[in-house]
Amino acid sequence: MEIVPSPTGLGATVRNVDLGQDISLDLADQIRAALDIHGVLAFVGQSLDDDGLKRVAGLWGVSHPHPVAAFLGGTETVSVVFNDAEHPPAEGGDSLFHTDYSFTSQIPDIAVLRSVTAPDVGGATTWSDAAGAFRRLATADADLAERLRGMRATHDPGPRFRHEMEVRMGADLAGRADEQFGAGSLHPVVAVHPRTGEELLFVNAGFTRSIEGLSADDSHDLLQQLFGFFDGDEQFEHRWVEGDVVIWDEHRTVHRGSSDFGTRRRELHRCTAGATAPSR
Repeated sequence: MEIVPSPTGLGATVRNVDLGQDISLDLADQIRAALDIHGVLAFVGQSLDDDGLKRVAGLWGVSHPHPVAAFLGGTETVSVVFNDAEHPPAEGGDSLFHTDYSFTSQIPDIAVLRSVTAPDVGGATTWSDAAGAFRRLATADADLAERLRGMRATHDPGPRFRHEMEVRMGADLAGRADEQFGAGSLHPVVAVHPRTGEELLFVNAGFTRSIEGLSADDSHDLLQQLFGFFDGDEQFEHRWVEGDVVIWDEHRTVHRGSSDFGTRRRELHRCTAGATAPSR
């Protein structure tokens, strides 16, 4: 296995590994250790189907369906991200930095995403370093960093959640999903990585709505300030080619998909594994 780190400090490209072959326990441990260091690993030129995707994700934890699908009885662990002329990418949502499913009490430990169809223009995915974001914040304002260590924030699916669920599943199932997930979950604003012990800025523009104990205006202003720390240099952008596979650490990073590919077809398949509650 050859690892080529990104010059930004986040992410790396991995060479000489065929994820379509059986992965030994030793190699799986090496890949997981590389994730601890780099946060995101890109494997280009792969040939995985969905069974292979599940097998790879399962190397580092139990894979699971999208939490809303699981609540409603679904068992499929592969989620499909699909866009074309009739299903254009929406502004907001996935185009904002987010941690998958942070509106639930636990988040995945890792995610594996494979490209089935890639647009010839645009459609990149970008990751930002949550550990690096907190380091920058603590360097800029140590007093604020200390205050944030004792704060919690609410993460919820957002105001469009109920409507989107009704469109997809009908009013009855949407009502059940909204009752279960609409209120969201409280998480520490500064979490500690469950493997490395690094402090992480655990807020995201996709799902974090308010900070506990602050007025609406103060909460909004502070969150906007915190979101800005993810716009630093420690980012990793991957422009998809059919067959590419990217594995990332959900605790260490936030990510967003670009919506700059218009009506072109894009299809990505994702499987997440492991589940850990963000904590101090």
